[in-house]
Amino acid sequence: MVKTLCVVQARLTSSRLPKKVLMELGDSHLSIAEHVYARLQKASRIDEIVFAIPDTSLNDELATFLARKHIPYFRGSEDDVLARFYTCAAAYNPELVVRATCDNPCVDWQLADQLIEQLGDADYIYCKEAPLGTSVEVFRFAALEEAYRQASQPRDHEHVTPYIIRNNQCKDFHPAEVLNYRLTVDEEADFELMNLIYKTLYHGAPVENRRIYDFLKENPAVLEINGSVRQKKV
Repeated sequence: MVKTLCVVQARLTSSRLPKKVLMELGDSHLSIAEHVYARLQKASRIDEIVFAIPDTSLNDELATFLARKHIPYFRGSEDDVLARFYTCAAAYNPELVVRATCDNPCVDWQLADQLIEQLGDADYIYCKEAPLGTSVEVFRFAALEEAYRQASQPRDHEHVTPYIIRNNQCKDFHPAEVLNYRLTVDEEADFELMNLIYKTLYHGAPVENRRIYDFLKENPAVLEINGSVRQKKV
């Protein structure tokens, strides 16, 4: 039994930036998917990491890539993301589940550890005030199983956690500092900013988020690169 499992959602069929998870950042010669995996591996409270990817032929290239890179993966429904996520997690029978997404190459492994530590008696915890693209969601596997078996609304099956949030004891984690940065990759402008961050700061090992935030504070003009991008509503 794995106590804490991190499931990373990934696919190649993004409508705005297809195959973005395979795009390389800076001079690293590593893809977004590899950077996400490497960053999450640094979390001391995560026991296993697995990528949950669609079982459609359009995602065969991603499966081949992950296998070549020796990154664990599981394949399931593309449209019923809740089912894909649950069946992936159930194979490991964890106590806690960390949900991450592969379009966030600045995911904060230190924040992930804090969220796991702070879950306490709650069923779900998240940090809404973290820069977009840096936080993860942490919840009990029992809450995920209930969602899988009880959720009936289409939205619940498209986004994994809405049912859990509506029907369980949830906590918000408040960071010491609130920073309004967009550090996710949905569109070309997002990738341009991320590419600059990695080209400047990455030197062979995952970069702590504090260094990323310091760089953005010292160079606020770079935030204009994706300043006009609006987050897609869930």
